[in-house]
Amino acid sequence: MQYSLYRHWSNINLLMNYSIYIHIPFCIQRCHYCDFNTYAGKESLIPDYIDALVEEIRIVSEYISGFPVHSIYFGGGTPSLIPVSEYQKLFKALFELTSIVDKCEISLEANPGTVSLPYLTGLRALGFNRISFGIQSTSASDLIRLGRTHTLDDILDAIVFARRAGFHNNNLDMINHLPWQDLNAWKNSLSRAVALAPEHFSIYSLMIEPGTSLHDWYQRGLVTPPDEDLGADMYEFTMDYLDRAGYEHYEISNWAKLAGENQFRCLHNMQYWLNQPYIGLGAGAHGYISSIRTENVPSIEKYIARMREISKLRVVSPETPATINSIPIDEITQMKDSMWLALRLVKDGVSLDQFERSFGYSVLEVFRDQIEELLLLGLIEWGGLTQSSLKLTRRGIMVANQVFLRFI
Repeated sequence: MQYSLYRHWSNINLLMNYSIYIHIPFCIQRCHYCDFNTYAGKESLIPDYIDALVEEIRIVSEYISGFPVHSIYFGGGTPSLIPVSEYQKLFKALFELTSIVDKCEISLEANPGTVSLPYLTGLRALGFNRISFGIQSTSASDLIRLGRTHTLDDILDAIVFARRAGFHNNNLDMINHLPWQDLNAWKNSLSRAVALAPEHFSIYSLMIEPGTSLHDWYQRGLVTPPDEDLGADMYEFTMDYLDRAGYEHYEISNWAKLAGENQFRCLHNMQYWLNQPYIGLGAGAHGYISSIRTENVPSIEKYIARMREISKLRVVSPETPATINSIPIDEITQMKDSMWLALRLVKDGVSLDQFERSFGYSVLEVFRDQIEELLLLGLIEWGGLTQSSLKLTRRGIMVANQVFLRFI
């Protein structure tokens, strides 16, 4: 084991920060648009699932205990279905077995209808310091059509409870471009959300994914995807409206409040966009460590069973007994990923210096043709005082996927 750890980790920069993603796949009911790895009606498995997560944390601690962890993100599913007492077990394992830095960002995704003041107070006392509320809309009819279990009153209560519990870094997740939604409806939904004064917004255009109820309705002719031009109008309105409201548009779908020295960009998601290492724990979780992408078994029951049978499963880091796929990523793919992911950062873009430090080549050596074409089309531009970065233009932001395809 010592040899295999060295073989896989000898090229790691020990000064690099790491992140941990923990997947919580439980939901009260599955939303009509959701294609995530989530399961409804299995809450009885929560205690066994938490025990399995503790075991997976123990295993990965063998090779990350010395690496600084600067963000931990509990995603789902509905992580706010997990009792505080179960989170205490996870936090005990995390803080005993990993090197968590001071002021580590610890985020929880939450459904507004599942939280109370005592619950959020308990989470804050444990160490959570950021909440991401999946409100999706501030229209009651939208919530019903999307299959959400919360109400507008739940949204208001959740924000109030979070503030009283001591959370001062709150995100609102929203969706627009709904099949029944016009521009005025989106303007009203967003303006009501802004009035709640969150520190951060994550706003996505609805995708009708196979396997969802919404996709079934689409195939039966019950809903039709909205016009793409309307989606572009919604996006442009969002950019301009949130800019006037004092939010920095720092990533394609994310806005952070500008508040003096306070930094409300999502540190954990920045890890992904900068193509930095993260551990994925739990059923269906993905990780990216030492140029290896990992994927865990998606089934809750199979995840629990695998973590109980660790003595029967031989693994080599960064795998765990829950891993079903482990894929080495070659250098050119890493370079491509670093380009399109960093271009998502509409304020910062691709740092030429960071790219060369990471790979030993200049961006222009590797991607000259793509860059020259995109500059000519007016989709990217040089940024920074010393022209030391490449970033999307406003026009490029509007057709970002076309830019990304040049590097995929």
